[in-house]
Amino acid sequence: MKVLLVDDDEEFSLGLSRLLKKLDIDTVCSHRTSNAEEQLKQSDFDVVLLDVMLPEGNGFAFLPTIRRFSDVPVIMLTALDEEEELVLGLDLGADDYVTKPFSVKELIARMRAAHRRHSVRGNQVELIIGDLELLPSSLSARVQNRDVELTSIEVGLLQLLVKARGRYVHRDVLYKRVLQREGTPEDRSLDVHISNLRRKLGPHPSKGNRIKAVRGLGYTLAR
Repeated sequence: MKVLLVDDDEEFSLGLSRLLKKLDIDTVCSHRTSNAEEQLKQSDFDVVLLDVMLPEGNGFAFLPTIRRFSDVPVIMLTALDEEEELVLGLDLGADDYVTKPFSVKELIARMRAAHRRHSVRGNQVELIIGDLELLPSSLSARVQNRDVELTSIEVGLLQLLVKARGRYVHRDVLYKRVLQREGTPEDRSLDVHISNLRRKLGPHPSKGNRIKAVRGLGYTLAR
C-alpha cells in the first residue's frame, strides 16, 4: 500500500511514516497542500491521510481540490471531535476520519478498509429501488431525475439498505460490512454518514424521510 500523509507537523509525520514503513506501507510525507497536490497528480496513491489543520488553510478546503482530479480514499486526521466538523469533512468527500491521538492499529484498519472499498466498487452492479438508482462504480446515485455524488461509504450503506428491500439493516451489520469495524457508543460516524445520505437524497415522494431509524436496531430505506 502506498500512502500520502499531508500534515505540517514534521516530527509527527516522520514518526508515523517510520511506523508504517515497518509494516511495509510506503509513506510519502507532504507538509503543504501545494506540494501534496503535485504529489497526487504525479503518482498513484492507495490512501491519503489528510490533517485538518494546515498552514495553507485547512484540510477541509483542500478536499474539493483533490476531488476535482482524483477519487483516492481520503482519511481525515483531526484533533477535533465536534460532529459539525466531522459532517463537513465527510460531506466534502472524505471517506473516514481518525481523531488524534489514535493507535496505529486503528489507523491501519481504517486505511485498509477504505482501500478495499475503493478497490472492489468497479465490479459492483447498478441497484434500483423505486425512484432511486444506485451506481456504485461511479460513486453516484440518480434520484427523481437528479444526479447525486456519493462517497464510497455512502455507496456501501445504500447497497445494504437497497438490498434489504424495506427491511431494516442492523447497526452492527452496517458497521462491520461498510465501516469494517465494531461500533461503540462513542462512535457517531455511522449516524453522520446516514445524516449526509438523507440530505443528499432528499425525502421520499410519499413517505417522508427516505432513510428511517428503527430505534435501538438500525435503519431502513423507504421503497
